Amino acid sequence: MRAIQSHGKDNPSSEKPLMQCRIVLIDIDQLHGHEQVVESQVDYLKANLQELGYFFRPILVVKKHNVVLDGHHRVQALKELGGVRIPCIEIPYLNNPDITLATWFPIYTGSSDVFPKSFKKLNIQWKQVEGTSTTLFSDPNYGFALYAKNGQWILKGSQKEIFKIFLKNYNSERFEYVKTTNYAVNSVNNGYSSFALLRKTLTKQDVINTAKSGNVYAPKTTRHILTYRYQDIKVPLENLFD
Repeated sequence: MRAIQSHGKDNPSSEKPLMQCRIVLIDIDQLHGHEQVVESQVDYLKANLQELGYFFRPILVVKKHNVVLDGHHRVQALKELGGVRIPCIEIPYLNNPDITLATWFPIYTGSSDVFPKSFKKLNIQWKQVEGTSTTLFSDPNYGFALYAKNGQWILKGSQKEIFKIFLKNYNSERFEYVKTTNYAVNSVNNGYSSFALLRKTLTKQDVINTAKSGNVYAPKTTRHILTYRYQDIKVPLENLFD
């Protein structure tokens, strides 16, 4: 069991101004997630919370909508431990310039069969392309581009469907998540990963609509970036249980 590995460059949180945000307790059952979780990360956080005995990082949610923006794994971990309420920070979302939406790019650090031969085994339809620009995704029927040393292909299907196939057929703990296309591509070129999955960034309205529909995205589909950092907390777990 290990924590999700994430890499890439943003402004370090220590360089952002600290904003003391209002913390509210929201019933877990009233929250709406917009993406799936990675079970190994949930298990890691459950063990971490039990060892600490307190909840340490508030969840970021959309004000009035209770849509989870950051903290899906913490929500699920606390829920599986029996928690019924969770510390949250509510923020405006759609027209808020202080929060922008980006994505994570999965890279696979284990060994892999050669593409495109492997697509037949995975039962994925594919088309070979050149370049790594997100304009490759102008066709909505293709959810991911796969980059390997011997080529690049766009993969037919939704991001959720495609990534589910990869998680089923590859060791999920060998996936790491990076913040930029260049970082993902370089990880393949320098031999750190065997392939990278590239995708376009969604819109904020996509996030709201998906959370309300219940038909959530694949894990680590979205990455929300704030212009400020907010405070850590230390809420005893017993305060979050009935």
